[in-house]
Amino acid sequence: MARVRVLPAGDLFPSQRLLRLIAQVYEVDPLVCPRCSPPMRILAVIIEPEEVRKILRHLVKIGRSPPGVDPTSLN
Repeated sequence: MARVRVLPAGDLFPSQRLLRLIAQVYEVDPLVCPRCSPPMRILAVIIEPEEVRKILRHLVKIGRSPPGVDPTSLN
């Protein structure tokens, strides 16, 4: 069974330091939608590698592969 951590409504991301680091390194705010710019909320944090692979395989299957994901590495 997958371990999913559900954050109560209104809670901040568990690691504000990580968000600041991502914003500094990649020069992008990880909680702002890149298409339409409103702030996003984190609904869940998936920590099981196999569950992440399942999600990525599904995105590849429907033609919405995230940038930088090599579909052959998901088998």
